Amino acid sequence: MLKWGVLSCASINERFIPALKQAPRSELVAIASRDITKAQKWATKYGFHKAYGNYDELIKDENINAVYIPLPNGLHAEWAVKAAQKGKHCLVEKPIATTVSDVEMLQSAAKKYNVTIVEGHVHPHHPQFLAIREKLQTGIIGDIVSISGKFDYDFKGNYDRVVLRPELGGGALWTLGCYPVMFALSLLDTVPQTVTGFKRDEKSGVDGVFHGLMKCSDGVLVNIAASMMTPMTTDFEITGTKGLIRANKPRCYHPDDVADNSFELHVDGQAMEEITTDKIHPFTAEVVAFEDTILDGRPEKLSLELSKKVVATIVALYESANQNGAPVAVKI
Repeated sequence: MLKWGVLSCASINERFIPALKQAPRSELVAIASRDITKAQKWATKYGFHKAYGNYDELIKDENINAVYIPLPNGLHAEWAVKAAQKGKHCLVEKPIATTVSDVEMLQSAAKKYNVTIVEGHVHPHHPQFLAIREKLQTGIIGDIVSISGKFDYDFKGNYDRVVLRPELGGGALWTLGCYPVMFALSLLDTVPQTVTGFKRDEKSGVDGVFHGLMKCSDGVLVNIAASMMTPMTTDFEITGTKGLIRANKPRCYHPDDVADNSFELHVDGQAMEEITTDKIHPFTAEVVAFEDTILDGRPEKLSLELSKKVVATIVALYESANQNGAPVAVKI
């Protein structure tokens, strides 16, 4: 049985915690906040046994063997390592880190302390992504030529949000662009050779808008866009020599248990086919996969090596944007 502690009362917990409670081999134990009153309110609301007024107390709790870390981006790696040192398995919100060296530190910690550390992207566990990958593997759209992905979400005016603070790893690319980058690299199973990026910075100092282009060793081009200053929209398209697959429903990177979880299949010379997948809460699917890895020894669907490729790609994109779009090689 996984006995969970949650580090912080982040807003994403309002979706994650109810989904975690639906997982068959998981139990809520404790939640921590720097404000003990807030932690106590959340503990009462969601049914945690304990509330802590700081994060260190929670990771020292011997009744906890798994920790969910939805802290600001720049704190993910630090607290995952601290939790690993106490023997806790870690499910870490994306992006798992903001430097390649931090991902390597997580890899070392996972090995040294014999724990599992996984980045919290839900799509590898969801029927929609699995169906898309299955279609690609059949060769129905031919060889992949290009991939494009977009994620916009309106944060403007909310300058107290941690995603708008550069010292905490905020910005459109880290916060939203990581979704299409991870989605693309999950399907390609590769890392781009060269990238170019352009960004528009906001008054808080982070990139409010980011556009990037990546060229892979096999010639596949990946184009991504992310914005924290425009209304929410998501889109992901894979173009092949014989057709294309498009996922453009709301939350296409984060399919919901109540949304229309479908995608379009366009094959040259044939009518468009809309393929609908099962409705399942994405966080529940993620937690069940985490249970399977830790309790049954099944391989992670999202490895730290893949997370390292994604972080390396994003770091290179930022390096390019800081050089006015100069091509930058991805270093890994």
